Amino acid sequence: MTVQAQSMLNDYDFSKRSAIKAASVWGLAAIFYFYELMLLVSPSVMHNDLMLAFNTGAEQLGNLAAFYYYAYAAMQIPVGLLMDKYGPRILLTIASLFCCLGSIIFGTATELWMAELGRFVMGIGGSFAVVGCLKLASLWFPVNRFALLTGLMVAIGMMGGVLGEGPVAKLVMLYGWRHTVFLGAGLGAVLSVIIWFVISDLPFNMPFRHMKKNYPILKGLLIVMRSPQVWLASLYAGLMFVPTTGFGQLWGVPYFGERFNLSKDAAGLLTSMIFFGWAVGGPFYGWLSDKIGRRQIPMGVAAIATVCVMFAILYLPVSREWMYVLMFLLGAFSSGFILAFSIVREINAPLLTGTAIGFINTLNNASGALAQPIVGKILDNLWDRSLSADGSPIYSIEAYNTALMFLPICLLIAFLLVPFIKETFCKPKHSPLDE
Repeated sequence: MTVQAQSMLNDYDFSKRSAIKAASVWGLAAIFYFYELMLLVSPSVMHNDLMLAFNTGAEQLGNLAAFYYYAYAAMQIPVGLLMDKYGPRILLTIASLFCCLGSIIFGTATELWMAELGRFVMGIGGSFAVVGCLKLASLWFPVNRFALLTGLMVAIGMMGGVLGEGPVAKLVMLYGWRHTVFLGAGLGAVLSVIIWFVISDLPFNMPFRHMKKNYPILKGLLIVMRSPQVWLASLYAGLMFVPTTGFGQLWGVPYFGERFNLSKDAAGLLTSMIFFGWAVGGPFYGWLSDKIGRRQIPMGVAAIATVCVMFAILYLPVSREWMYVLMFLLGAFSSGFILAFSIVREINAPLLTGTAIGFINTLNNASGALAQPIVGKILDNLWDRSLSADGSPIYSIEAYNTALMFLPICLLIAFLLVPFIKETFCKPKHSPLDE
């Protein structure tokens, strides 16, 4: 990275760029995140269909769903490096095509390994969503808007989680899981074309490749990885994301179906309240944190509040009506982990945003790769061999309560990490890369 390029980003007057263009560029990237989350959570409303189609138990289903995360988590650091080197436009276009291809493979799979491959390819494509959107936020908007934009990105994305449960469950019931997956493939193809023609890498007249001339890619990665604060913030984010990955994105639907004797679409709607909570909580935490000039205090409040709500959902005799409220609160409180992304952004150079966000998102999404199969493994160990009318396994509420204890334990550890995360006061700090 040249000194001129670094200075240009630091000193650029963002009021000179088109606000409409900035909103369109960033908004389209956020829509891609919406689409990616819809694909991510969709297996939760297909669990019986997938178990029957591939003759699997809970652990294998958890692994199948987690193949998305295996690719997603493994790709985050490479994605960050690629974003900082080549820019979001071309990479997000290719990423959308990967989501399309993965959906086609998944929808045509006749063997479990083919379905896993499809989920893996989807995960490769989806791995560009968060990094690309936040990279564009750092290039098109001033740093004091980053937390709010992160929250708004989460709000838009989580609506994809909502669509991927209740409405997708209805599509699965009407047309079958394979046709529903093919519809997702078509959306990916259309989105890739729109991204190519709408998104621009920079708000000012300077080619991205010129900004990246002599870019010290390995030096930047080492700077990010050598920071203890990056590791602590990333661990906090990953642990706080566990309720969404381990419950909202897979096991919540069958759990509520068993607990309240709900149909698949009704259980999907109840579970999707976590994403409505995210849609409200994400922007609120971003706004509040920027307003008070603090990151650490809201992160601590978010962690302890999420622990309490998770315990209430699993272990209190709550009615179905109140469960809607609790699931909303679970999403609203847990969304406070987005402030860890702001911390990582603030302690690294502006042109290392992709690398830094890719690193934190690696640990963040590794939680999904672990939580879904771990809960499934515990369920299989506690299974009493009961089967439903269609031949799929039935797990008791007692088994679910034991297996899902993994979630509040992770949240407690996240809370214990907060005192060790240094306050940034919402201000970017000097980085060795600036020299």
